[in-house]
Amino acid sequence: MAQMAHPQIPGLVYQKDLGTGGFADVYLYQRQSPERPVAVKVLRTTDMSDRLTRRFTDEANAMAALDNPYIAKVYSAGMTNDGRPYIEMAYYPNGSLDDRVRQAPLPVPDVLRIGVQLCSAVEAAHRLNPPLLHRDIKPANVMVDAYGDPMLTDFGIASRMNNQRDEDASLSVYWASPEAMFSTSPVDNRSDVYSLGAMLWHLLVGRPPYMLPGGDNRPSAVMIRTRDLPVPSTGRPDVPASLERLLASTMAKDPRVRPATAADLARSLNAIEQRELNFGQVTPFKVKANEPARSSATTMRSPAAAPRPEDRTRRQAAPQVIPAQSPSAATAMGDPGTLVRPNPLAPVTVDVQTAPGSDAEPRGKAGVIVAIVIALIVVLGGGWWLLHPSGKPAPAPSDSATAATTGPAEVGLDLPPGPVTVTCARSGDGASVTCTWDYTNNLTTDAYQILLPDGTQTTSQTPSYTAQAASGQQYCVEIKVVRADGRFPANDWSPKGCA
Repeated sequence: MAQMAHPQIPGLVYQKDLGTGGFADVYLYQRQSPERPVAVKVLRTTDMSDRLTRRFTDEANAMAALDNPYIAKVYSAGMTNDGRPYIEMAYYPNGSLDDRVRQAPLPVPDVLRIGVQLCSAVEAAHRLNPPLLHRDIKPANVMVDAYGDPMLTDFGIASRMNNQRDEDASLSVYWASPEAMFSTSPVDNRSDVYSLGAMLWHLLVGRPPYMLPGGDNRPSAVMIRTRDLPVPSTGRPDVPASLERLLASTMAKDPRVRPATAADLARSLNAIEQRELNFGQVTPFKVKANEPARSSATTMRSPAAAPRPEDRTRRQAAPQVIPAQSPSAATAMGDPGTLVRPNPLAPVTVDVQTAPGSDAEPRGKAGVIVAIVIALIVVLGGGWWLLHPSGKPAPAPSDSATAATTGPAEVGLDLPPGPVTVTCARSGDGASVTCTWDYTNNLTTDAYQILLPDGTQTTSQTPSYTAQAASGQQYCVEIKVVRADGRFPANDWSPKGCA
């Protein structure tokens, strides 16, 4: 598409055209006071009722709110003399990562450094309240500053987690996640994590992961390959196996087995820097110290679910037992309307505080006695019927029922996975290690994230993992259980299992 004639903007002197995109043109101007070159992005439309105009304004506000050393700086926004919105940004004369990778694939150390730095930028956006998703991470949207550091830009189709609908948004399918293209699950933090992984793969190879040299690379063909084919290897002998595994995990079809946050991905990249490349100092991961981390599970919760300040001093009612709903896209991501039943094996805590002299005090004492009796029944194994969704005793599981393939009813069970115990043992010749794990309330539909000794992650559909390991060196793994319906996400890794 041809670039429109540059507009007149008070205080700015036009220098040259920089480029054009789907909905906007970019020009180089010289600001008069203070004097500095600036990149100015101007929307093509003058129709102020157009949704594009609203989204363009949202982009300026989003980038201005993001204070991170690896996000392009926004100086101001306004209207041109012909009535079009514009954003005035920092000018990066070194071009973009797309310009750089067109010349040659990047060295592995550079890709690891850029990966950690961009994780910092993406994590900063995800930690806003509500979180901001970029949704279009690709080499062309990463500028390179004078020091060679990446600067994430173009939040043109970014969305807040509580408002994802945008009929005008278009995806760059070569780096987009399967769920973003096919709506197989809600788009969340892990969709941006996928795009980060796809972009790092691109920087290592020189092309997007599912683009075939000499093949059919139309968007429709690439979309099908992204959905159906396994993550390809980079094919580079200098890429560590741990990085290959990390990229495969980061671009997993199932969002639940990817690194949960950009911060998790950065930690794994740091581990590869330190252990594989013997870096004395890893690339710093930079986010504001006062920005709380938000996992992909917690970002889906409604702000109304948080306790009000006045509720923190009140006695809270016991959790209610509510029959499980049929799985849906909402409940699969932890719908805030779904209440979680307590674990009957967890310690029972009874709040016995009542106002002295109130008529509630005798009933409180009676409640303590009843609660203790219930606790004893639960601990002794006879109280599960009190917590069963039907209100009736749960039938004892038969051997045949345990061995049968689990149906949808199993996914609806509302018991969180218990503590995971990992056991590892070496083979007879000591050349390999096999780790298995067990936990209460396990389901046959559970999957597992595995934290490997080098800090990278892999996945398994069964509770076991075998790896080659040098004899004489301890080999340890840690585990997270991933529920098929997305509920009860693990916040911490299991204790290590070693051999």
